[in-house]
Amino acid sequence: MNKRLDEVTIVGGGTAGWLIALFLVTTLNRGDDKSKVKITVIESPNIPNIGVGEATVTGMFRMLKQLRIDEAEFMLKSDATFKCAGRFENWSVDDKGQPKVFYNPFSNGGYVDGIETAYHYHRFGPRAGSKSYADNALPTLAAIEKCRAPKMPGSKNYEAIFPYTYHLNAQSFSVHLRDVARQRGVVHIQDDMLDVELGENGYISALKLKEKGRFPVKFVFDCTGFRGLILQKALGEPFIPYDNHLLCDRAIPVMIPHRDTSKIKPCTTATALSAGWSWNVPLYHRTGTGYVYSSKFISDDEACDELFRHLGDVQPINEPRVIPMRIGRVRRPWVKNCIAAGLAAGFVEPLEATAIYSIEMTARWFMTYFPDEDLSPVFEKRFNKVMDRQYEDILNFIVMNYYTSNRPEPFWLASRNDIDVPGGLRENMELWEHNMPAPYDTGDAFLFTHWNYLYMLLQKDYFKGKKFAGESLVSEKSWVRHSQNVARGRESLLKNLPNHFELLKAMRAGKSMEESHISLGEKSGSAALSRKAG
Repeated sequence: MNKRLDEVTIVGGGTAGWLIALFLVTTLNRGDDKSKVKITVIESPNIPNIGVGEATVTGMFRMLKQLRIDEAEFMLKSDATFKCAGRFENWSVDDKGQPKVFYNPFSNGGYVDGIETAYHYHRFGPRAGSKSYADNALPTLAAIEKCRAPKMPGSKNYEAIFPYTYHLNAQSFSVHLRDVARQRGVVHIQDDMLDVELGENGYISALKLKEKGRFPVKFVFDCTGFRGLILQKALGEPFIPYDNHLLCDRAIPVMIPHRDTSKIKPCTTATALSAGWSWNVPLYHRTGTGYVYSSKFISDDEACDELFRHLGDVQPINEPRVIPMRIGRVRRPWVKNCIAAGLAAGFVEPLEATAIYSIEMTARWFMTYFPDEDLSPVFEKRFNKVMDRQYEDILNFIVMNYYTSNRPEPFWLASRNDIDVPGGLRENMELWEHNMPAPYDTGDAFLFTHWNYLYMLLQKDYFKGKKFAGESLVSEKSWVRHSQNVARGRESLLKNLPNHFELLKAMRAGKSMEESHISLGEKSGSAALSRKAG
């Protein structure tokens, strides 16, 4: 039996480097085996971190719990709020040309008589006062719209009334990860990497550091961001651009103050603009926002002007700056004895907030295919195959959001008519002319399931005028009964759940419901609280 790999070196800090480090030290060194895997992070002291607001996806909840991170402490130190859905504004218009608002929630839409609720909704339409398919299928959207929290005051870590993840300050989060990782034994070296030394077999044998000189390595994670200093530059792995699929290539991030803390929705909002979209990520103390756009359809100055017209009279906290986005991925994230993670591996547009998820899954799949010291290429081959499927999953869903918009501006027309639709998505869109999305269509083992496609396409009226064979199996009586049950659940959540910001404030103070005097539901005193928030 070969000896397992006992040393891993991570080059680069930030969220990618420190999340990989914490994942490895927590998972690899938890067993009874006395031999430990040495985890080292080499972080440049000369690269500033940017404290932007970042959204996450469902599953973050699970990851933090598995990493034994205290939820209340994490939320305090990361300026975090709850996220229970993605909210889309103006991505499509109705028959009268009016912009639509719809959600991509975290729960599946359920079944009635063993058949997806989507078929019932498509045939019979909304019931019991529902506003959309997602609202009809789930009781939670009204609570999100009314700024309710997804858990009760006094709840334990990770207890939930309905699924949630988080918005967070990326810089603060990485600092918290660093502190926990170092407490658990990760070695932290602050130094600049100057060069990479390759052995005769092409594997990385050592790193040349500015202060420490030659630093021998056995296995390396490249977390050097867009620069890709190790996998791309030293090992020569090519980058595959996605500009033939996705047109946005610029971002202007800004931070703004909250207008009213009582109205902080537990969701990320993406609002379509003329040449892209604007995000809204509410943190506890402020809101992260900005404009993701295509430089082929709008200049940087015009984009900045449009962003501030969209924001209205609110004054930004920081000066806006234009950040070029390199959309795409490396061909193989694992090459020889190096894996690229985070931006060094790829970036498939921020629309669905998949950045931290991609880092997490890189760590998980490395654990699944954790190699012996001989680094058999079978591990590398299978890891890369799984990563291919992950990128395909993310790319397909994001392209679908643009491709199915019916906005009339040149950018949106080009997003429908001038892009290369990925093969898997194109095949599915042809199938979905005759059948609604099903689990095997999308490979529900990854992030975006057939439910996500059902939510988005139904709420965009994509299936309008289509008839499906499955609709002959549904019962209107059953659909009405189900809708009434959902409506009762909706009323209960509105009545009993606290205001989002009130709960966050109580959690930060470490107070229970009785101690903080949080009122529930429609009687919440959040307006008065908002005047005192700081």
